[in-house]
Order: sequence, then C-alpha cells, then structure tokens
Amino acid sequence: MKKIISIMLLLFAFAGCSKDDGKLANFNPDPKAGDPATDFLYADIKENPFRLSEKKGSVVILYFWRMKCAECRKELDTLEALNRKYRDKGLVIAAINEDSMHSAPLVDVLELIDKRGFTFINVRDDNGFVSEAYNVLKAPQSYVIDRNGTIAEVEKESLDWMSPGSVIMIEKLINSK
Repeated sequence: MKKIISIMLLLFAFAGCSKDDGKLANFNPDPKAGDPATDFLYADIKENPFRLSEKKGSVVILYFWRMKCAECRKELDTLEALNRKYRDKGLVIAAINEDSMHSAPLVDVLELIDKRGFTFINVRDDNGFVSEAYNVLKAPQSYVIDRNGTIAEVEKESLDWMSPGSVIMIEKLINSK
C-alpha cells in the first residue's frame, strides 16, 4: 500500500510540471547533459517549498549525498565555499540528503548542517522521490543545471567544487545569460 501511495505521489508531483511549450514535462529515467532538468516540488528541511522550475534564470547544483558517505560530507564543505562566493551572482545549491529515518535520523542531518553552518538549500529526500527522478544510485552525485533549466553537467563522483576546473565551469554558466 505504501508503494502504491508513493508512486501516486510521484506521478502527481510530475503531473504538475510543465515546459514553456505548455506540454507536460516527461519523466526522464536517465538524465544526461543537454537534457531538460526534471522539475520537482519538495519541502526543504525548514519546511519551505522548493520547486526547481522556480529557479529558472539561476544556475542550480543539485547535490545528492548521504550521512555515511565521508567524501560527501567533505564535498559539502566545498559546496558551501562555492555557495558563499557565487550565491549573489545567480548560483543556487540544493543539497538533497538521500537518507531515510533508518539510515540517518533527521536530527543527525540537522546537527551536521547546523554545526558546519551550511547556508545552501537542504532537502531531505527520505522517500527517494527526487533521487529516483534523477536516477541517483549512489552518493555523491551532482547535476549542474544552467539558467534555462537544461542539465549542463552530471558528476557521478566526488568533486572539489572550489578547484579551478569547477570554478571555471560555474563562472561560465553564471556569465552566460
């Protein structure tokens, strides 16, 4: 019964997503660079709604992570540095925590976010809806989305977001209007 309800909620979430041409957005089981980003609506950990399509006009990084992933926790620090440097220039970072209440209690996730002072958007995907929409099979995984809502980069490994290559990629996307 839970699975049926979960599927129905997922379908409902995508049914309301539309493209500029008025047609319904299609679910993409394997999104790649050049594909339109799959829209979703989810509450962040502060219970504020986060709808990806409302961030159109900004460069967005969707970063999927788990508490038990040491490289993920390290990478979150470089994402925070990137966020502080570029958030006023059109960068939006949404860290999608994939843990369920069984793999990492929400209180532990909130404690980590608070202790490290993360200022980017944090979403708890404990039902796996967003991870499934982006075909995330393991953490860390990132999707960089350009200002037009198109996936520009897919990173399936850990990355130093403050490395010269990463900064150049983000600046190029931010500066393209």
